[in-house]
Amino acid sequence: MEEGRRARGTRWEPGGLHSASRGLSCLRLDRLARDRQVPLPLPASLRRLPSDFRVPSFRRPPAARARMLPKRRRAWVGSPGGPAPSTARFPGIAIYLAEPRMGRSRRAFLTRLALSKGFRVLDAYSSEVTHVVMEQTSAEEASTWKEHRAVAGSPQGRTSPVLLDISWFTESMAAGEPVPVELRHCLEVAVPRKGLPGSVWMPQYACQRPTPLTHHNSSLTVSPGLPASLGWAQACSCEHCHSATAWGRVVEGRVGWGTLPLTQAPSSQEPLEMLAEAAGFEGSEGRFLSFYRAASMLKALPSRVTAMSQLQGLPHFGEHSCRVIQEVLAQGVCEEVERIRCSERYQTMKLFTGIFGVGVKTADRWYREGLRTLDSLQEQPQRLTQQQKAGLRHYQDLSVPLQRPQVEALQRVVEAAVGHILPGATVTLAGGFRRGKLQGHDVDFLLTHPQEGREAGLLSRVMHSLQSQGLVLYHQHHHGHCADAACPPLQNHAMDGFERTFCIFCLPSPPGAAVGGARRAVRVDLVVVPVSQFPYALLGWTGSKHFQRELRRFSRKERGLWLNSHGLFDPQQKKHFHAASEEDIFRHLGLEYLPPEQRNA
Repeated sequence: MEEGRRARGTRWEPGGLHSASRGLSCLRLDRLARDRQVPLPLPASLRRLPSDFRVPSFRRPPAARARMLPKRRRAWVGSPGGPAPSTARFPGIAIYLAEPRMGRSRRAFLTRLALSKGFRVLDAYSSEVTHVVMEQTSAEEASTWKEHRAVAGSPQGRTSPVLLDISWFTESMAAGEPVPVELRHCLEVAVPRKGLPGSVWMPQYACQRPTPLTHHNSSLTVSPGLPASLGWAQACSCEHCHSATAWGRVVEGRVGWGTLPLTQAPSSQEPLEMLAEAAGFEGSEGRFLSFYRAASMLKALPSRVTAMSQLQGLPHFGEHSCRVIQEVLAQGVCEEVERIRCSERYQTMKLFTGIFGVGVKTADRWYREGLRTLDSLQEQPQRLTQQQKAGLRHYQDLSVPLQRPQVEALQRVVEAAVGHILPGATVTLAGGFRRGKLQGHDVDFLLTHPQEGREAGLLSRVMHSLQSQGLVLYHQHHHGHCADAACPPLQNHAMDGFERTFCIFCLPSPPGAAVGGARRAVRVDLVVVPVSQFPYALLGWTGSKHFQRELRRFSRKERGLWLNSHGLFDPQQKKHFHAASEEDIFRHLGLEYLPPEQRNA
């Protein structure tokens, strides 16, 4: 019993183990050592054991150690706001790596890399920071981050640090020195700058800024190299445009089948949009979007651009776009733009994609196969689909822009057929004409009924009625899919699944016209939409294409939502957003409502 009491009264002291029983088991010692978390000294009594005796290990068994989570050690990246290391080669540069999207381990690695190359990296954000580097961060997120981390008591007159994308950091590391900061590196949304009259704050997304049909920079964006009254054959002096073997013949003021009629050339194509189109012909999506975003920003500016300083700090103006604009400002024309405009490749792709039913891939294939003219296509009808044959057959008519009075006449014809078949159904004009355009090359009509489901079967009956009147020259019907509002929008998918018909109509003869006279062919799309999805369909089919692209991008990147012409969907909460009007959709996205006339991005 005395031995038991001594065992229970055992305690640890600096000098070692006292009052321990000679017969105390190793298991008991292990438990005591683990509970006290101190080293276990060897008792004097155990020193008299035989020389071949080994004290059992008090470490945890491997299985127990495997279950323990290792402690994460915080990587050292320098003292917070401390001075630069003695090896700093660029004392005027103080980098802060923002961690949220970067991650701790990657931040530590990048910090070690920068320090090894002589850069100064601060562990904490302070007034000493000159360059803030972020990864996978939008401009708005960067600006919000900066506002929340404004340093109290910063010295007066201290320059605000620049918010940069990780690309600036990687380029600087590769160069071994800080590379010049360019617009493409900057994340911060532009703000007004003192000393730059005319510089303005502009949101980065086209869906955040009004873009009217007519804008202040038409003198800059409309290429002076192509007069409005001339087609390519007379506006350009290159050999391709004057080659009779390549482009056909010019007779009676019209270019032959090889080219466009003189009155139908894209006479006011903007340089940046033309570069975007040329990039699209080559399959370069990145350059396509870059040029289009810069062109869209120019259209939205509230004043005329007369100096490059007015574009400083504005989003989407990369080095290439700025070079084009600067050359147009200085010389009135951009050599690169004119060279592309006169190239055989661009003109052929422009010609072929202007045919109803021909996309970029088909036009590119024809070009690589050596085709250059419409005559060459007519000689090989086996290459063409029925839609392309119809487009080629009516090419001359379809190339002439429709005027608004003609569109209104078409709408009356369609409304009469729809009203006769399904009373109460509505016909809504969409596309560029809804945005205020006075002319265009095709017309879009949305058909719906106030009672959900009544629109089913409407389109086929309407087409039968129009055919019986002799108004349909060609039509291709597409059955709808995913027409149910419960079907979530497809992520990054702009095309909708509504039932539709792509048509070539015969333009109704004006009152008093001679009976049996020639009537012109026009392009018309009829789309049937359930009333529950009508606001989303109207928004999507109104355009412009770039406005819709930016609206979907804003929804995805800034709100985490999926948007298309069927609806707005939250993928995290599996939630659909009901909308009774376009205004509701803008409200769901936290955007100021822009009427159709302000969506000409």
